[in-house]
Amino acid sequence: MTTNKDELDVTKHIVSNGELILCNNNLSEEDFHSGIQCPSMPLQSIDLSRNSFKFIPPQIFSYTTLTSLDVSRNRLQGFPPEIKLLVNLEKLIAISNHLRLRQLPINELASLHNLKLLDLRYNRKLKQAALDSLNEVIIPNNLQLEIQCTISSQEEDSAAKKLSACDRDATLLQSQLEPLSTPQLAKRLERTFGVLLDKETEQAYNRDYVMATLLECYKKHGPREIRKEKGIPVSKHRLDALMQELNAVNWPHTTRERPKIKAEHYMIIQKPGSGVEDSVRTKKETAKLIKYKKLFDLAVDTLAEVDPVFAERFTALAVTHNFVGSPHIDTLNVGPFYGLSLGEFSGGGRIAVECSPLLVAEIDTKGSFGKIDGRFPHWVTPYEGERFSLIYYVTSGSVEPQTTAIFAPPPDVAQHWIPPSTFIP
Repeated sequence: MTTNKDELDVTKHIVSNGELILCNNNLSEEDFHSGIQCPSMPLQSIDLSRNSFKFIPPQIFSYTTLTSLDVSRNRLQGFPPEIKLLVNLEKLIAISNHLRLRQLPINELASLHNLKLLDLRYNRKLKQAALDSLNEVIIPNNLQLEIQCTISSQEEDSAAKKLSACDRDATLLQSQLEPLSTPQLAKRLERTFGVLLDKETEQAYNRDYVMATLLECYKKHGPREIRKEKGIPVSKHRLDALMQELNAVNWPHTTRERPKIKAEHYMIIQKPGSGVEDSVRTKKETAKLIKYKKLFDLAVDTLAEVDPVFAERFTALAVTHNFVGSPHIDTLNVGPFYGLSLGEFSGGGRIAVECSPLLVAEIDTKGSFGKIDGRFPHWVTPYEGERFSLIYYVTSGSVEPQTTAIFAPPPDVAQHWIPPSTFIP
């Protein structure tokens, strides 16, 4: 049962025989730093499963009388060396986390001579080498210990590997949903389609199963609604000047600037003052800005005619050539971005963005600015010809709340604009 964290009284979660049960409370390690008082009495068992812990709260290691610790279905990547303090521990259960071999203190685990069960099942990052290392170091010192670890085959790993944005066919619904995390997919199942997964089963945490269930719900529902949007037109002389510079660009010979995006060319130009002064990285970015200064200045002046405030605020400009599909989420952005596309292309090339689980907006940015929140799944629709784009985005400063995927055009452009049902002004 989920509990209000602000009112969480830990002592009320202690049952007989010294068991502290805090499972499924959406807790994180921060909650233990912000007022949750751990009981002073000796404890035999602590259950922290089905929460949001990235590491085990340090307070737990003061309970040296513990014989059982369950931290399953959290976000742990490892155990701290302090695990050795739990000298009476008999069961350590860490099912379905993000554990990695290099973050497992094997020698400290080997010192727990009373440990009888180490359950590390369903941690995909733990391979056969991890199990071999654990068996080699720990078992000789503790013959009673049983180590449980699910080892997937190479074929299963390849099948389960999540495709990058550049590998996805943006016309497919599954590709458009892939940027969402497994918990987000499960939440969509529940809130949009009324399908509640049984959290007592492993299937509830299996991405392939959750995705397949969601796709089946969409199939029964029918196609998502597509909403066509117009951008804010840019003057012809601005577009001509930008095209002249874009056609003359000497593109960097690298794919490292955005390797998971599919484009013939992709270049990022950082705005002056956006990096740490005098750092090696900032010096490289400054040299790059000088090289492409005319294009950058033209791009800034063009945006300033539409939104002078954003022209001052944005921190970087992405310049692309023949960007294709690539459904993704801009996880580093702290707010919306502006997009402008240019070139001789037809048949599409719009920026598509998910406004809600059942609604997608396609914004025509050819010769026009579109304002979109890239923290929602978005991609470029198929097109023919040559397409350039300028994306102005913000990755530092104050974070704007994520409210709506598309934004109302200026009044002179949007005289008859009807906001989508999900629109938040």
